[in-house]
Amino acid sequence: MFKNFVKRHAFRFRQFSGKAYAAFMSIHREVTIGTVCRRIADREMLKAGRAVALSCLLTTAAVVFADEKIAPDDDPASLLRLEEVQVTAQRAEVHSQAYRLVSEVSHEQIAALPIQTVADILKYLPGLDVRTRGANGAQADVSMRGGTFDQVLVMINGVNITDPHTGHYSLNLPITTDLIERVEILQGTSVNLFGLNAFSGAINIITKPQSEPEHPLSFRFTGGMNALLNPALSFKLKKNEWQHALSVEYAQADGYAAPDPSEKEQIACQNSDMRILNLYYLTSFRGLDIQVGGQYKDAGAGMYYGFGSQDQFDATRTVFGSARYQHQWKRISADFQASYRANYDRYEWHRTQRLYGNFHLTQTAAASAKMHIASKIGKTSIGLEVRNENIHSTNLGDTINPNGQQPNQPDFDLADLRLLDLRMGKNRFHLNYFAEQAFFWNGLAASIGVSGNYCSQYGSNVAGGANIGYEYAPESKVYFAANRSLRLPTFTDLYYNAGNQLGNRDLKPETAWTLSLGTKYLHDFQQAGKLHLAADAYYRFGRNIIDWVYTPEDTKRPFHAQNWNEVDAAGLEATASYSLNRWLRELSVSYAYTWLNLDVSKSGSRYLDYLSHKAVAHIDHGICFFRQRGNGHFAPSHIGASWTLTWQKREGQFNNAEGEVCDYTPVLLLDGQLYFEAPQLRIAAECTNMTNRHYYDYGGILQPGAWLKLSVTARL
Repeated sequence: MFKNFVKRHAFRFRQFSGKAYAAFMSIHREVTIGTVCRRIADREMLKAGRAVALSCLLTTAAVVFADEKIAPDDDPASLLRLEEVQVTAQRAEVHSQAYRLVSEVSHEQIAALPIQTVADILKYLPGLDVRTRGANGAQADVSMRGGTFDQVLVMINGVNITDPHTGHYSLNLPITTDLIERVEILQGTSVNLFGLNAFSGAINIITKPQSEPEHPLSFRFTGGMNALLNPALSFKLKKNEWQHALSVEYAQADGYAAPDPSEKEQIACQNSDMRILNLYYLTSFRGLDIQVGGQYKDAGAGMYYGFGSQDQFDATRTVFGSARYQHQWKRISADFQASYRANYDRYEWHRTQRLYGNFHLTQTAAASAKMHIASKIGKTSIGLEVRNENIHSTNLGDTINPNGQQPNQPDFDLADLRLLDLRMGKNRFHLNYFAEQAFFWNGLAASIGVSGNYCSQYGSNVAGGANIGYEYAPESKVYFAANRSLRLPTFTDLYYNAGNQLGNRDLKPETAWTLSLGTKYLHDFQQAGKLHLAADAYYRFGRNIIDWVYTPEDTKRPFHAQNWNEVDAAGLEATASYSLNRWLRELSVSYAYTWLNLDVSKSGSRYLDYLSHKAVAHIDHGICFFRQRGNGHFAPSHIGASWTLTWQKREGQFNNAEGEVCDYTPVLLLDGQLYFEAPQLRIAAECTNMTNRHYYDYGGILQPGAWLKLSVTARL
């Protein structure tokens, strides 16, 4: 599509939003800054029929004149045919960073970490608590700021993929880490996320290419101890207004080795094998984004859900798809989304035995519309979302099909399984809405908003918040936020009745008011490097917090779902990072402290055994650089290393495999990577838990010991 524009010889900016990228956003183009002869520029501009915007931001002038004479509007020579273009600005998608702590992990930072999955990335970040039952993507839970794994909203390119069945499956992500452009972490909630699950925060994984990649095709092969095999193929292309991203990944391992296991733990570690296949595709044209993905996973579950069996098994199949369209009409912008996600889960207490097993199929369909209107005072935003969640199950929900299938029988043939014909199930409908007004004046930004939810199961609930921030220097700000959040119980919270757990149909929604005060500081010392500092303090007034609590009177199902009337949380997070040059690519230190007004050791809590202290130190440095043949310039090829030291202290107690009550003990973990990097080749040797520490982080499940891996990546 083409449009006619009148060529003006005077270019004037009358208002700025106070952001570094404001000028470039206003011309709705990707801009490359450089110098070029004006005669050549004019000639090439006329030949290509494209607009070239050269913006000079001077401290003494806000007007740039390309010529003293202004051509009349009807001059035919001043008309150019321009391709319709899309604005691309690399800002956080989860919320404005002006008055919120939004942390980002870039593609380059991810490459320097010894990781295979998104969960591996998240465990190095402050304020996040990542707990794994298995390894390398078998199963992982993520929580924030003393909350539970059900209180975090997970998104891919801004699309909610959180599982209403249980947060255990929210990290069933069908993407390879090679395809990730960046990961955004929002600490705390936001009224415009439509996020009933964004009780403690949100995670947004961005796969959309921001620029045309130098090497569109990438093949990576990782192998290691415990028969680990992990080949992955990824493809990224950005050509004019078309963008594509594709990935195919397979991973398998034969359990894992752990130091000093008991007899039961040894069997369980060997039965923690996994087979995972991930497929993902994203295509974008102008304002339209379409993405689809699927994951096929079979995983030995060791002693995930109890110590009476060491050969448990969990099979999941996940598919999702979404379409998103964004458009801007002068001062008005709109964002439309439609999405669908389905997750099938088959759990077996003993592998290959249907008896005492569970079958579930969860489906979520959603459609939403957001509109933003810019004005002299700021930006007005409104939004509406409809969402439907349903589950078909052998033991969750109400009896919806009395004559339906009961596949958890000893002689049931899986070939006859009809998931929509299971005996039990539940459906609930949501209507979510929000309205927010943001104000901008010089470096000051503020917002106030309200959000609400109508649920066919719980009726209406209202949340909201107010935020203010001040940018006292470029990319440096101080902010204060007060927000009310809401979360509805999952299907597992309400209906689970098996093993040692008993759900509660009378659970109330969780609510909380969270106050946060923080600052971010960025300074570029030019040749002396860049310094980034951030700190955030918060207090959360939690009410009706959902937990599973030990009830000794019930000898059959001792863990009951219940609401705690009051669970407050307070904490502090601080980060400092410094980058200098190729010899010191990054040096960072972070610390997070969390406190709950709940004695988890005496309360019998199963899932509120939180991290009270977490400190992470990371360094990525060069070792050797190579020169090109025939000249004295440095080539991009080099050898480097990265090291990550993590210390954490968890509150609470757990039962080990022998039934003994144990306290969590502090643990110090060292991970490292030695790599060779060239434009078309990367070879990395990496090791996690290098000191082979014996530790527990998720109940009585012994965590993996030292795990050595070798990875080779070829780029074409």
